[in-house]
Amino acid sequence: MKVLFYASTFGADLLAFAQYLDKIPDVSIKVLLSDPEKFQNEGVAKLIPLKAELIKKSLKNYFFKPGDFKPDVTIMDNKVPLRAPSPNGFMLWHGFGWKGPNDVPEFRWLHNSIKAAWGSAMEPNPNFRWQCFGEWDFKHRTEISGFHPDNCRVLGAASHDVLRDPFPKEKMQPFYPFDVVNRKTILIAPTWHYGEVFSHWGTDRELFEKLLNRIDKHDANVILRLHDSFRFDSTYIAFLEELVDNHPNTLLKFKDQNPDNLLDMMVSDALITNYSSIANLFYATGRPTIHVYPVKSKDEDFQWRKHTAFGTRKKTLNSVKYIWKLSPEENGGLMAMDFDMLLEQVDEVLNNPDCCKEKAQDFLDEYMLGADGKNCQRIWEAVQEQVKG
Repeated sequence: MKVLFYASTFGADLLAFAQYLDKIPDVSIKVLLSDPEKFQNEGVAKLIPLKAELIKKSLKNYFFKPGDFKPDVTIMDNKVPLRAPSPNGFMLWHGFGWKGPNDVPEFRWLHNSIKAAWGSAMEPNPNFRWQCFGEWDFKHRTEISGFHPDNCRVLGAASHDVLRDPFPKEKMQPFYPFDVVNRKTILIAPTWHYGEVFSHWGTDRELFEKLLNRIDKHDANVILRLHDSFRFDSTYIAFLEELVDNHPNTLLKFKDQNPDNLLDMMVSDALITNYSSIANLFYATGRPTIHVYPVKSKDEDFQWRKHTAFGTRKKTLNSVKYIWKLSPEENGGLMAMDFDMLLEQVDEVLNNPDCCKEKAQDFLDEYMLGADGKNCQRIWEAVQEQVKG
């Protein structure tokens, strides 16, 4: 079988599944991604080198098949090529998450793209499959997002298989500038849609400083992992760089500059996020997660940021409930409702590393097939079923 990965970001589930297929005889893989060299410089590419050929996306292969390679199936994470490079398309969506509503109006662009490439996903279509993380996700995708049940498969998250069995920290040490073996590391990975992370409690300039000072008292490291750098203005980036200069145990990463997040999740002892979907993947480590409640009140006006082809669009919403497809109270860890609570929870997760283990597993059991280590196998079986008919 010939498999093409069409990557918006080659990481997390897409990368984990590519690594799984790379070991299967008689499977030939090519990966279309924005910057192969940048990915090859990532630690995970050196720890798990791929035999698959990495190809830089260009205008030519955006429209047409890459060279003489004629794939049987194209695996995607959220963006769809303008023309189908293969008879079959398979979507590994880029996160379970809480944000939504992911209804038909929101997904209109996606449905139109899929229809242009492989035919409508809103009616039975043997040429297109959509991966669901669990039964709840299947229900949401079929009843809210508009995908026909015949096109959806309950398969779990591919990267859970990797995160259940992380590398020893000694193997990951060469890829970090601070001691990750003898010191604990906190991963701070916020979503960007709410603007500043702590704007509902104060200013990021003031509160990030206090947060890092609290972590410093534990002699712990910080990986501050943000979305694409182009989503932030130059003033905010300058503030972040100044913050890192003042805290040598802090490493700043942007998604477009350091696309892999698997190694960061494997090396970290705890996660802080304002409901980025990275949390649902991190749960598989069994390590604690602090969820920063992202707004002051569910029913308070706030600005929701959305990235489009024409730049960042801001929309004022009168209730945050509009953009939650799953209640934020439904989570696999701790939830901070104010900044003082966040600081107390930082102490808790660093002093009690098992504090969220049971709750994280409960969430995985309820929504994500328990992260049982068989997700890549399920996805591969679904791909074979689709291609072989």
